Amino acid sequence: MTLFAFVADDFTGATDALWQFRRFGLSGSLVTDVAHLHDRDDVIGLATTARAAADPVATVLPALRAMAALGPLAVQYKICSTFDSSPEHGSIGAVIAALHREGPARRAVPVLAAQPEFGRYTWFANHFVRAGDEVVRLDRHPPARDHPVTPAREADLRVRLTEQGAGRVGWLPAGASEEAYRARAGDAAFVADAMTEDHLLTLGHLLLTSASDGDGPLYCVGSGGLSHALASALAARHHPATSARGAGGVVLGAASPVLVVSGSRSPVTARQIDAAERAGWTVLDVAGGPATIAEAEASLRAGRHTIVQTTRGPARDPAGVGEALGGVAVMAVTKGLVRRLVVAGGDTSGEVVAALGARALDVVGTLAVGGPVCVLASDDPACDGLEVALKGGQVGGEDYFLRAAAGTGARSTTNAT
Repeated sequence: MTLFAFVADDFTGATDALWQFRRFGLSGSLVTDVAHLHDRDDVIGLATTARAAADPVATVLPALRAMAALGPLAVQYKICSTFDSSPEHGSIGAVIAALHREGPARRAVPVLAAQPEFGRYTWFANHFVRAGDEVVRLDRHPPARDHPVTPAREADLRVRLTEQGAGRVGWLPAGASEEAYRARAGDAAFVADAMTEDHLLTLGHLLLTSASDGDGPLYCVGSGGLSHALASALAARHHPATSARGAGGVVLGAASPVLVVSGSRSPVTARQIDAAERAGWTVLDVAGGPATIAEAEASLRAGRHTIVQTTRGPARDPAGVGEALGGVAVMAVTKGLVRRLVVAGGDTSGEVVAALGARALDVVGTLAVGGPVCVLASDDPACDGLEVALKGGQVGGEDYFLRAAAGTGARSTTNAT
């Protein structure tokens, strides 16, 4: 029976959402096409590349309808915790407007971008990001403010959604009562505040109550924090001991060699590459074309951890980057050189996973908050069973790639209802 379903606007976010549900003991799987949807698990997710699309509605709305047909309590449109969206690309507001215009959403759509354990907070509907020892407003956080496609010029998420055509957008304070939640009934959507895990749990209870009261599933929009809120609230109702912090587990174990392909332009990823290079990893630029592929193959055959990237150096046209990095990944996997692959960058992840012919992924562990490790399912025996970590640009500490090789992340629990 499907309890929750989600459609993610990129592949890295999809794996994070699935991990949030799995860590609280829910069974789940992630597919790459609606043709592979099923109702065998508590949670089903669909990974898309809608975040990069000029018209995300064309992809997202049919997928949300397909998810709703499975009869879940809630259907989540999973977005990035830095609210990567603009009127021109990956418009979240356009998806909310379509949900009301086309009829699936019969209630106000809750929107939660906060993910406190990841350093993402919302207060008075304004979004904040932890950067090192500081917490800054989203529009003052350089990676978000200067994003080449969806620059964050405004931290008030109500303003952002209104600019994107969502309709009337309200606000729900952290720790709100059920009465305050119901008062938002006249909104098209409302931005929910959260600063702590307790705030997420309280919101999760409100969402579950609303979901059980309504006609059809509750449509909601949010980051992995929203997935966490739903899962933790359900666990608190049925398995209180699990709800405290989610499930733990054993380490993944080391893998050698590991290949990293990175199309991320984040300075966080750049520092991770620098740390790996200092540790003796081979670092190559994909701009070298066939010569780079040959160098990467030689490095991997020598047993050296290898990174092929566009992260460092001058910015370049992103067109073709994902395809080129996908080619490197396919070469390494089909030649049997690696069994653990790391992909850095949300848009890059979608292209690389597609190049590998994945039909589904299952989360088996995590290397960092927002950076799970998945096992890929494919009809190609060379790709089937591959461990893949899909990492957003800003995910992880400087030692992320080192830990990807060491496998020091904790496994999820086994599938259990």
